[in-house]
Amino acid sequence: GKRQAQPSVMAEGGAVTVIVRVRPLHLTNQAHDDVCRISDNALVLAWTHDIANYAYLPPASYTFQFDRCFGTDSSQAEVYKRTAQPAVNAMLEGFNATVIAYGQTGAGKTFTMEGIPGDREQRGITPRAFEGIFEHIRTCADPSKIVVRASYLQIYNESISDLLRTDRTGLAVREDRRRGLHVEGLSEWVVRSVAEVGRLLARGQSARATGSTRLNELSSRSHAVVLVVVEQASVPPEGSGTAGRRVRVGKLNLVDLAGSERLSGESSGTRLQESKKINTSLSALGNVVAALSERATGRSRVHIPYRDSKLTRLLEDSLGGKCKTTMIALVSPAASAFSESLSTLKFATRAKTVRNSPTVNVGDAVTQDALHRSLEAQLAALHAELTQHSLTSVDLTLRLIEREELHTRAEKDWNQGQDALRRSQENQLAALHA
Repeated sequence: GKRQAQPSVMAEGGAVTVIVRVRPLHLTNQAHDDVCRISDNALVLAWTHDIANYAYLPPASYTFQFDRCFGTDSSQAEVYKRTAQPAVNAMLEGFNATVIAYGQTGAGKTFTMEGIPGDREQRGITPRAFEGIFEHIRTCADPSKIVVRASYLQIYNESISDLLRTDRTGLAVREDRRRGLHVEGLSEWVVRSVAEVGRLLARGQSARATGSTRLNELSSRSHAVVLVVVEQASVPPEGSGTAGRRVRVGKLNLVDLAGSERLSGESSGTRLQESKKINTSLSALGNVVAALSERATGRSRVHIPYRDSKLTRLLEDSLGGKCKTTMIALVSPAASAFSESLSTLKFATRAKTVRNSPTVNVGDAVTQDALHRSLEAQLAALHAELTQHSLTSVDLTLRLIEREELHTRAEKDWNQGQDALRRSQENQLAALHA
């Protein structure tokens, strides 16, 4: 019968939301090679004697239950609305949120996350997420109180590099009390519109490592992460100065993982090295999910091996942390991909058992006031300049780089101020105890 429209979904109680999407068969595959069947939110992976050229294998059938399953006829708009939009809404409420695309090479991860450049109907989750953010800002009473920052990185051969400032490579994942988990030296770009974001994403995508593989003519050979931070300042009651001001900070990670692929005897050189590194990091991800699944059964002493790879370290908050996480598992319905699809679905099933503890990020804005006012001043100046002049994309890029450097200096000044305040408080305590 006709498929019924269903509401958006996000798992309750901190559980990781797990979605499965089945890509259409390649033209080279015969219709009776389809091994996937979807019924409501259940996916059946079935191997029968009717499958051409594979009759020598014994029949097998596996049934999996997920938060939502999308068939080969699902649209980009539907997938975004039902799966990623709740994560964007959570981020705008001040939560950390993550959307992860996982699956074998050629299963449709980059198509789901990025879409097809220049095709509005086929745009993916990432551009639609930014559209949702700026639509939210447009409807706000005072858009000037909202700052949106974006970064774009890749993990290629276990090395983190900045896709928007390509001279920044070999970056490290750090953690501190103020910023939490972050990539040191990664550029942050204050963005004012969907068009600005589009230019940045195109710049980053052109720098991402790709290559031809057995399953995909243009395959992503790196893990890519778009990081978005939205700061929303509340207005204090009149006459209260900055005492009632608060800043709500939401963070969104949009993760397009490189695809797993079985190594063949034909692999060699750079491509072999890439595949080994990809498979190693995805194996580390599997180990983290397995350990978290074991912890969910009540074993509190289980060690979670986050530090075994750059990818798992970067996703530490997304898996088992304070984040609202959605995982989209992409599979091919082709009989030739049966074992890879089965592996993906088993991984996704384990991910369903992972529990996070999402919390809203709300801080006292008095300590952030100088930084926030500095950013607002930069935004106002740039907006005036864009209104008065027709800047070329090169000019705009230069302005953005300058603004990012100003932002970095503002953060450095804020850090120095915090250090001075902490030293002063320690001296006062020492004097009291003297």
